[in-house]
Amino acid sequence: MYIITIIIAILILIAFFEYLYALNPQRVLLHYAPGQHHILNGYLIIYVFSAFLIGIALILIINILKDSIYQIKNLIYKRKQYIKTELDNSVNKAFDAYIKGQYDKGIDLIKKYLLNYPNNLSAYLLLAKIYKHKGKVKESENALNKALEIEKENITALNEAGNLYKLNKDYDKAVFYLNKALEYSPDNLYAITQLKNIFIQKEEWKNAYKMSKLFLSQSKDKEINKKEEQVMLGLKYEFGKYLLESENDTERSAKRFNQVLSQQKNFVPAYISLGDVFIKKGKINEAFELWEKAFLKTGNLALIIKIEDVSIKTNHPENIIRFYQELIYDNPERWEYRLFLGKLYIRLEMIDEAISNLSLIPQSIFKDDSLNMLLAECYFKRGKYNDASVNFRKALKSKYPVKLPFVCSNCGFVSYSYSSICPSCNLWNTFNIKTSGTLYETGAKDEIKNISPLISE
Repeated sequence: MYIITIIIAILILIAFFEYLYALNPQRVLLHYAPGQHHILNGYLIIYVFSAFLIGIALILIINILKDSIYQIKNLIYKRKQYIKTELDNSVNKAFDAYIKGQYDKGIDLIKKYLLNYPNNLSAYLLLAKIYKHKGKVKESENALNKALEIEKENITALNEAGNLYKLNKDYDKAVFYLNKALEYSPDNLYAITQLKNIFIQKEEWKNAYKMSKLFLSQSKDKEINKKEEQVMLGLKYEFGKYLLESENDTERSAKRFNQVLSQQKNFVPAYISLGDVFIKKGKINEAFELWEKAFLKTGNLALIIKIEDVSIKTNHPENIIRFYQELIYDNPERWEYRLFLGKLYIRLEMIDEAISNLSLIPQSIFKDDSLNMLLAECYFKRGKYNDASVNFRKALKSKYPVKLPFVCSNCGFVSYSYSSICPSCNLWNTFNIKTSGTLYETGAKDEIKNISPLISE
């Protein structure tokens, strides 16, 4: 159909030419160059028709050239887009490699991309992450510096820099970059949290408290805020403890401890430290009275251990003996109180009283060897070596040593000594001696090191 249309158009043009030729038969001289010999003598209609054909030819040539140029540009653009897509895919592949732990592959792909796009911020941030997880701190630092050269106020780069230095315990640099991130983005909860954790590590409790307070002012999540309020309470306690131990400021520290207890009645560390305030003021009886009431309220055995230690150090063991006896009288089914009293008698070299007290405890009550070990110690001190041997042999049937564990109620972390804050989950007021089923825990020998003896020296 297309060819037929062209043929018809050509025939129409020829017919039109013949028609014009018939109407205009005259000739015209045409000088195409200077001189007498550069003259054409042709029909007028031929000149007109030639000009028409030349015009059409020029239009066709121009259109062909424009189309060719467009096609060439389009090919070049598509080629560039293909290369860019391939490079972008290399970034995606690098991220996949990073997720899979194939760090070297990821680094190679990012470097290839940066050769073509050296000012790509995201690529440098990904490169910094990969280097960080590979343990190459300097290379990660360099990648972050490149990112910050491209955009000095980039929050992600500043956060990453702060985190990098925090992980490597370069706290001064970490604080610098995280503060910069907060300067550009005051609601940056990540930077606030990181700064708070750094101040906790450095035991800068006042600064940590400020960060916790700032977090609560910026966060909108009620559940997270509820947890943060507990952290803030712990930081307030630690600041009070710092005032007491480092500055000997009994008044301000007592104020902090009372504020904590007004917010949470069962905050055991605050009771312990408030008792220490009384001790520093020479009010020993008030301290004992406070700790006894606190124990009856909370049931946390760290309090009676504190009473025991202070009673012995201040040469007032009658306080803890009396308290143990009251506990045993009021709670005859709580055999751990009698065990603790027996242990105390041994510390005080009251061996007969210890034997008399420990002998009342049924052998099957405790699942570990604590009772046998204490009885063996008593008989050994009395020179009753046969009885001591029997109890030692009973204890040695187990392949596990005895330990007195404080267990975190939040994460289950076990510590051999009481602490106001769990070093594993960083929560306060979570430690107590585990008493469900048995007072003591046991653990494999190759897993336990530096275990404190059952009887404190």
